Amino acid sequence: MTYKSSFDSLLIILFSMFLVFGTIGCSKDDEVEEMEEEMEEEMEEEEMNTCTSGELYIEKVGLVRVDIKNPSSTPNDWETETLFAGFEGDGYLIWKGEDNFSTPGKGVMSFSVKITNPGTYQFVWRSRIGTGDSNTEHNDSWLRIPIAADFYGEKASTGERVYPKGSGKTPNPEGASKDGWLKAYMNRLGEWFWRSTTNDRDPFNIFAQFDSAGTYDIEISGRSKFHALDQFVLFRTDKTLSDATSAGLSEITCK
Repeated sequence: MTYKSSFDSLLIILFSMFLVFGTIGCSKDDEVEEMEEEMEEEMEEEEMNTCTSGELYIEKVGLVRVDIKNPSSTPNDWETETLFAGFEGDGYLIWKGEDNFSTPGKGVMSFSVKITNPGTYQFVWRSRIGTGDSNTEHNDSWLRIPIAADFYGEKASTGERVYPKGSGKTPNPEGASKDGWLKAYMNRLGEWFWRSTTNDRDPFNIFAQFDSAGTYDIEISGRSKFHALDQFVLFRTDKTLSDATSAGLSEITCK
């Protein structure tokens, strides 16, 4: 073998090694970059799924349906019962604490909802008057959706709105309201019924505006003793109450 052929062979070997190790280096860099991107996505997803109640209810196609269970691990005066027939799931909650007609924030329950389709949503719960023979007593609880872009009552026939006291917006509803909480009531006696309205003697439906995708807390606290709660729904205004109440229960993550 001549000197030239030996030199040529060495060049071929070195060039081949460069190609192999250069390719490997590029692959490693690509793998690291892909891993970093995946980690960033997972961190964003984890942040998105953060929920204060331990469970995150997933909105799909503008619908949320939640079977109300007490999220508190310590007694908070919401008790699980099965006395009144017609409830859905394993039971319902009933407020056994004192009447809190002007003081919201007692026995607060928080339900975290992941909104993926922003917009304006109506809130309605399925509840029942738990004692007595009056359709205006034991018929309400406090409701708040604190970080929604807007939270208000609206009269269906006119579009007139009322805002909770403490929100910085007016007009405020007739009757009780404080610190961003609305009194949410129904008035059907002797049955479970889908209705949540605010503003005394002139009922306004209740809405929350979600301007961006994210996790929002629905807060409920005790107001009238023996008001019973079974489920609640949120549905975007291009949907109907019937769509929401006939949908399956929302998927739950973040346990």
